[in-house]
Amino acid sequence: MNVGQSMTSQAEYDLIIIGSGSVGAAAGYYSKKAGMNVLMIDSHFPPHTDGSHHGQTRIIRHAYGEGENYVPLLLKAQSLWSDLHLQSESPIFEKTGVLNAAPEHSEFIQQAIQSAKQYNLNVDITSGKEAKVRWPEINLPDSYITVYEPNAGILYCENAIKSYIKLANELGCAQLFNCEVTAINRKGQGIEVITQDGTYYSKKVAVCAGTWVKKLLPDIPITPIRRVFAWHQADGRFSQNNKFPAFVIENEQGEGFYGFPAVNDELKLGKHLDWQPIEKKEERLPFGRHPTDGRALLDFLKHYLPGVGGCLYGASCTYDMTADEDFIIDTIDENIYVVSGLSGHGYKFASVLGEIISDFAKGDDCEFDLSPFKLNRFNQSKSS
Repeated sequence: MNVGQSMTSQAEYDLIIIGSGSVGAAAGYYSKKAGMNVLMIDSHFPPHTDGSHHGQTRIIRHAYGEGENYVPLLLKAQSLWSDLHLQSESPIFEKTGVLNAAPEHSEFIQQAIQSAKQYNLNVDITSGKEAKVRWPEINLPDSYITVYEPNAGILYCENAIKSYIKLANELGCAQLFNCEVTAINRKGQGIEVITQDGTYYSKKVAVCAGTWVKKLLPDIPITPIRRVFAWHQADGRFSQNNKFPAFVIENEQGEGFYGFPAVNDELKLGKHLDWQPIEKKEERLPFGRHPTDGRALLDFLKHYLPGVGGCLYGASCTYDMTADEDFIIDTIDENIYVVSGLSGHGYKFASVLGEIISDFAKGDDCEFDLSPFKLNRFNQSKSS
């Protein structure tokens, strides 16, 4: 990684966090709570709409179709979210239940079943035919396999970020928002962080800047992409009052869709990988500015949620994608830690990733096996 060199100087902070959205906000709170001298920086004022942490809600599920390596992180993340919920003035987590559904041959659904078995998770595994009896609003093929998680649910993403920032501030954490970082340089035994506001020094730095990470660390192997999601008209049948769950459904073509119980007759829905790479800042377009924005969900609604109506409004966000869709959680050297490549499924882990950054800053060993998320896997894949 190309990190600039500079002359030696005394570090003033124990940790500087670059990017204070989901992961960065959590890292600021847990690091300050651990007694460290911490500076949080963000080029905007989080939560904001120029990243991947907005849109009111995110799903948190435990029987993870993306791989069993994630489950220990998820279970700790859930515990931390529950703790934050108790401390927050606004709701953070709501146990709505989550329905995972896919064709029997789907790697996603088989991995979810394997994760549930390995970690003895509380799930109901049934057929699409049986699931339709319980949720007749969802038109699943009879042959589908479903994994229902009654203890999973939704996170109120912007509330969580606001709460972490507020709690960190109350503990005395320094916060520098609406201020862009322009460079990171090694400086003696620490790091020099250059911003529009001035230069700051720290023993260690955590970079969790989403798709903006490549401006500071251009060798990080992620691709910035644009994604959209939308709210559709839906009546009370699709609400939590009717026990309608959050869901992740994979169609016969292997395309993944996700949705939430309707609130005020509005059901939020998105498609996981229907995206456009971002090469220039002006390509971070708002919803409706790209010709495909309103089309990706129509076929899914027709076949799986025929009772849901038209699009009311939408939003766009960004993913920092890796080639294998797995996270990057690694050190660049002993002073710089990077959390990136969350690939559109990382928000639910933000709490535990923040705590992991705190452990790095303290010099403590991490309790989790993070070897699947190391940067060297990309070098290995090139040579194999």
